[in-house]
Amino acid sequence: MDITLHHSPGACSMATCISLEEAGADFSVNIISLKNNEQSSPEYVALNPKKKVPYLVVDGQGLSENVAIQTWIAETFPDAGLLPADPWDHKRALSYMGWFGAGLHPHMTRHFKPGYFCDQPEAHANIKAKAEALYMDQLELIEAELTGKTWFFDHYTVCDSYFFWIYDRALREGFELSHLEYSTQHNDRMRMRESVEKTLARVEG
Repeated sequence: MDITLHHSPGACSMATCISLEEAGADFSVNIISLKNNEQSSPEYVALNPKKKVPYLVVDGQGLSENVAIQTWIAETFPDAGLLPADPWDHKRALSYMGWFGAGLHPHMTRHFKPGYFCDQPEAHANIKAKAEALYMDQLELIEAELTGKTWFFDHYTVCDSYFFWIYDRALREGFELSHLEYSTQHNDRMRMRESVEKTLARVEG
């Protein structure tokens, strides 16, 4: 199987890269520099017209969207146990990933690049403030979900790699997260995993 992940360090494709490492997959990584707008290059647009990462190419076929890619990884490498075996918990895991992708990620984008959503610079500070507040409201809910837990389920799953990016991105935006005791502990545990160390070691060219 020929697997290539199109990935930009710091982007949500970090979660995908971690999961591929956890799965023990044999894969290559093509770094797409978002800061240099490489996602809009003619070559990349021809491959992925959505102009974003992650984008996974497996034996010549492409797959986008983290929920789908993470599910594919877990199902293709079942021995890694990256999704719960119980049918109800399996659907809960998909729910978590949908929440991360649709319930938190858009707020981060508005905080990081308010100019994408409003061409009036005087409004950007307000957009950023509201985006941070909405993001933090969701993180408080996740904190409640993680209270007393090591991982989201009784063992490590793709939900943990995805949440690592959610928390890490907020840290890099300067959000105050130290009061989120269990989320912070989760982040600390994640940083000790070899898969995370390898992923964080990848840098943009």
